Amino acid sequence: MINRIQVTTIFVSDQDKALDFYVGKLGLEKKIDLPMPQFRWVEVAPAGAETSISLQLPWPGMDLHGGSTGMIFDTSDVRGDHTRLAAQGVNFTQAPTEQPWGGVEARFTDPDGNEFSMVQRTS
Repeated sequence: MINRIQVTTIFVSDQDKALDFYVGKLGLEKKIDLPMPQFRWVEVAPAGAETSISLQLPWPGMDLHGGSTGMIFDTSDVRGDHTRLAAQGVNFTQAPTEQPWGGVEARFTDPDGNEFSMVQRTS
């Protein structure tokens, strides 16, 4: 029986640039940065999180498209995080917006156009 997700992958064009964004701007922690014979394994995660994000180069022949990842970052202050991250140059595609499901959501992209939601649940 599967009981948790440990790692999810985001494809990026440059792992060092991605690390600068995810660690330097979003404030995630670098968990693993392991050079291997044919590739480099890089993982980042929020402090204390069980699930990590693997930042990987596209496989040979794979196009890097960006777009919605379906990933959601939970926060207790979406408006404050939006202000802080926007000031650091994070590109927001949606400002904090009240949602009918009882929360506030903002959406942002990484340098490769991968889009994420940032959500503060209010009910």
